[in-house]
Amino acid sequence: MASVPVARVTHFVVPDPLLEGISPTVRRILASIATSTLALGGLLVATAAPATAHTPEAEATCDSLTVDLQAYQGATVTVRVDGQVVDRDTFHSSYDESFDLDPSREQTWDVEVDAHDGDHHDWDRTGDSDACESSAPEIGTAFYVYPKIDPERPAAWENSGFQTLIATRDGGEFWETLPEEYPGELFDETTLPADVCEGSWGVQQDIVGIHDGFDWADYQHIEFENGGPYFRDLRAYRHDDLSNYLAECSEEPARQVTPDEPAFVESCEADNAVTLPPDSEDVRYHATWNEARTEVTVTAELTEGVEPAPDAVTTWSHTFTREACEPEPEQEPQPEPTVVTPEAPQVTDLCGVENDDLSVPEDTEEVTYTSTDGGILAHAAESTTFGDLPAGYTAVDETTALFAVDESTFTDEPCALVPGDITAVCESEVPYLAYEVSLPQGVEADGDTPLTVTFLNPDGDDYTVTDQPLAGSLLWPGASAQEPLQWPGWERLDDGSYVETDGNYAWTRDGVQVRFEVNPDYSTVVDYPPASSECANPELPDAGTGGVDPIVDAEPVADAGAEELPQTGATVGIVAAVAALLVAAGVTLFVVRRRLRQE
Repeated sequence: MASVPVARVTHFVVPDPLLEGISPTVRRILASIATSTLALGGLLVATAAPATAHTPEAEATCDSLTVDLQAYQGATVTVRVDGQVVDRDTFHSSYDESFDLDPSREQTWDVEVDAHDGDHHDWDRTGDSDACESSAPEIGTAFYVYPKIDPERPAAWENSGFQTLIATRDGGEFWETLPEEYPGELFDETTLPADVCEGSWGVQQDIVGIHDGFDWADYQHIEFENGGPYFRDLRAYRHDDLSNYLAECSEEPARQVTPDEPAFVESCEADNAVTLPPDSEDVRYHATWNEARTEVTVTAELTEGVEPAPDAVTTWSHTFTREACEPEPEQEPQPEPTVVTPEAPQVTDLCGVENDDLSVPEDTEEVTYTSTDGGILAHAAESTTFGDLPAGYTAVDETTALFAVDESTFTDEPCALVPGDITAVCESEVPYLAYEVSLPQGVEADGDTPLTVTFLNPDGDDYTVTDQPLAGSLLWPGASAQEPLQWPGWERLDDGSYVETDGNYAWTRDGVQVRFEVNPDYSTVVDYPPASSECANPELPDAGTGGVDPIVDAEPVADAGAEELPQTGATVGIVAAVAALLVAAGVTLFVVRRRLRQE
């Protein structure tokens, strides 16, 4: 059991000089008062309680935290909510504060007290707060637009037409700028008139109390003239001109700027750094680093009245890798490349274009070839290079060369038949065209009789014979090898005699152009056998001697500018031999033959 202090009564002796002149009765009274006073003081000492101890308290609800600290002789208190310091204060004897919590979610709090009169008086308390059962806001704000009844009067409820709800939000704060939801789902902004910037439309903002059963859907449209609907708990309202909120009505549109990019500097000898562009009246730059100083984010903050230009960047992030500080690996020595030579393509340039060809060389292990629009590209394989290039190649680089192919590579000359002997000959008193032609190199004939021979009439229809071999003879136009014999330019009468005529291909007698065609063609002038030839004309009585002119073989006439073509071939040889025998036998032989023929 604790001991109780006992008051002691002490007798005081009053000095005689103080008592002189005082009666004994008064002295006794004074002594009694002194004794009572001492007794009372002892009683107070005996009944006094010890000193009061520190009393810390912390209590949280769903939306507040209360901290009450009493009976301290000086202390420092730190209050944290979700790890963030919301207050740190030094007090002398007491501390009593409340802090708002987020009623919509759970939160963690902590109160730490550092007592100045000893560590044993320190105190720390941690706790959690639950979300409130109902976190719905008590008030809300609505933003309406409407046409004014009288555009000349200020915006007001009494001057408002049919109002349309644009946006709502929790709390009781008016919009100072156009809501992000504008024009919303209910309003067609295309119905705004051209004079909207002149104050013909207004804005109404209402702050209302939210009660059970309240729904903004019931207030999508309100109208003064029709009496509402009205808000049951309208706490505040404001009217403005819609032109105050529309950007197109602003006299000074925001300036558009493009912030300069920062420079990120990686250094192997110093800390990573970023060089910020200088601040201007439009843009200010800020850099935020992580703790390791390996990542940085630079933000360009635009001043009031300034907005970023299209495609402008206002935030840059960079991670420093220090890869440039790593030593580069030593490069192994590379062997000298092997010198190789590309093969030239094979160019085949024949007459015409159908038979032209460019043969691409075959790929090898050292060189590969690619055909392009510009020609043939030769590619040297890895570890090889080109040295001296063949004619026609041009170096692109050390491992690529181009063999150019263009219009000059091929001549594209038209194909023409190659002529041999072409002449008019006599055979058994009948004129023939003897000929021999050949196809140019690279041209093949379709079949054994591809040739078409045409005697060209300068004044009428041509004479054409088709399906002929490349070498042979043709009966002359107007001639007949069977009885009765016929010759061009002559007509046989009923009595068996002949007279000259302009018909029967007489136009072929005075030098005729003959064209030979397969696909390529060739033309030349061939003369009909002269009148002295035995096959040139029918035999007629000689007015002087009754004989005939000597017969002479016809000689070929080449095309203008062409070399004279010699007579060759079996038919021409026979005719030449017969002519030689006739000359040797003399004129008498021909007379005998003439007479025998007449008999």
